[in-house]
Amino acid sequence: MKAKTKILIIGGTGTISMPITALLSEDPNVDLYVFNRGHRPLPEGVKQIIGDFKDQEKIDDLLKDLSFDVVINFLIYRPEEAVNQIALFKDKIRQYIFISTVAVYDLGASIVISEDSKRQSNISYGQNKALCEDVFFKAYQDHGFPVTIVRPAQTYGLDRIPLSVKGKTCYSVVERILNDKPVIIHGDGKSIWHATHNLDFAYNFLKLIDNPKAIGEAFHNLNPEPLSWDIIYQELYALLNKKPKIVHIASDALARSQKYNHKEMLLGDKQYSNLFDTSKIESVVTDFKNTISISDGLKLYLKYLDKHPECKVKDEEFDKWCDDLILNYEKFIASLDF
Repeated sequence: MKAKTKILIIGGTGTISMPITALLSEDPNVDLYVFNRGHRPLPEGVKQIIGDFKDQEKIDDLLKDLSFDVVINFLIYRPEEAVNQIALFKDKIRQYIFISTVAVYDLGASIVISEDSKRQSNISYGQNKALCEDVFFKAYQDHGFPVTIVRPAQTYGLDRIPLSVKGKTCYSVVERILNDKPVIIHGDGKSIWHATHNLDFAYNFLKLIDNPKAIGEAFHNLNPEPLSWDIIYQELYALLNKKPKIVHIASDALARSQKYNHKEMLLGDKQYSNLFDTSKIESVVTDFKNTISISDGLKLYLKYLDKHPECKVKDEEFDKWCDDLILNYEKFIASLDF
């Protein structure tokens, strides 16, 4: 009888990771452990290890006597954390999967981006993830540390959707649409974006686990279908049976906000048009697929909202900020004399 694959997930309850945890928990050939702070429930049968990933001494104490075949880490954001993880699992596992991001690239330098494109991010999040990648790649080159690096683009799920400018939650934008108030999209709304539903991400991700062809490699895991921001919002308006009321404001102008961090989110990320090459993961995951369209993904989100009214949280601060900004912007535009 084949022994079960013993897998440790560090994190495991976020937007990207929860479907992966759920699918692995249903696999009879997997013995699944999850290390996190224990704030969210886990599927039945998962063995939970409660601890704070920021407490390195506690991590070492909790995990030093346990053995795993595969470790998947969703919580590494700094290179020193990567160093500590390598020290903890060196020569003890078959595979270590690090969740990085497409934000590691210089998104303004290329339109079509492959895994070999220039990694020189303009935002601190991407810069730190790239430094983590460097640590793992060096460990693989120096002593064969069996790392696989996965780079998602924006990944969304039942309780969140891809939006340009939003408040505390995605519902802050939905509520404005329902109240026939205009919403803000950065730039002219035509920049290209990739949005991947977390169920599709999980399906393809599982095919990289314990896959010898994935060792020492980095992969894009994302829906290759290009979208524009206007397309995303138009789909949302249609599902809400509302006529689009969109105000386009330059990313440079939005980045001057003192209330919201649009400088990194827009100037370093969302303003760019990029097409991400998925041919590498397709060569390893032969049935690579993304079956949930943006329309279907938005439908799932709206259905989830209906079943979870507690998620319909008003954001009066964001609402007023939008009203004031749109009023001042339209006054400015009206004052221009060409």
